[in-house]
Amino acid sequence: MHPVVTKDFPENLSGGVMICGINFGYSSKDEALEKSGMLQEIDAPSFFSDLSVNNTRFRNTVRKWLKNWGLPLSHEPGSETAFDRSFFQTNWINSQTRSVQSNEKITINMMVKESDGILSLIESRKPKVIIFFGVQMIQALNDIDIRKRVVSALGERPGNGEVYQARLENYKGTRFKLITQNFPKALVLSLPHPQTIGITDEYMAALKPAPQHLERIISMNQSV
Repeated sequence: MHPVVTKDFPENLSGGVMICGINFGYSSKDEALEKSGMLQEIDAPSFFSDLSVNNTRFRNTVRKWLKNWGLPLSHEPGSETAFDRSFFQTNWINSQTRSVQSNEKITINMMVKESDGILSLIESRKPKVIIFFGVQMIQALNDIDIRKRVVSALGERPGNGEVYQARLENYKGTRFKLITQNFPKALVLSLPHPQTIGITDEYMAALKPAPQHLERIISMNQSV
């Protein structure tokens, strides 16, 4: 089965929110521990926004961006709600690199060729919302070579994605894009990867989905 970082709950095993990165990170600290022969203790899985585990830059940045959208994410063990339990975190490619450009460059073609695992996960868990962090993934999802399987899992393709850029007064940085595709069975959002050069929390707070899409996320599993 394709690896998932978070704990399994009824709320994320069917109809949840899939948080998807490109591949599994591999820090310089991880490399040093591996070379020394020391094994790093692996955290027991928990809910996605639990700050006591999964202390990675990717997870922490994504959590902060989603909180800035107004999503009611808990962060302490025992305080999680059904909404928190609906999230699960994975990556498109089951590999580790220091960054998304390390070793062999990850391309859309590579993602298409290595799509069986992530598509199997989507078919199994049937998420109602998919949030990609890295623009290549929504492009790979729309590739003609895997379209038949994607349509089977998500429903008919709703045309090209809708592109949105935030507008901030006096903002002079790069205007990154949010891409939205509303499939019959799932809302798919594409955002920049947290390692993207030049990205700021201020811009990402403004780069939020359309109100109806944001409400669709917030209203999921709103019970304890």
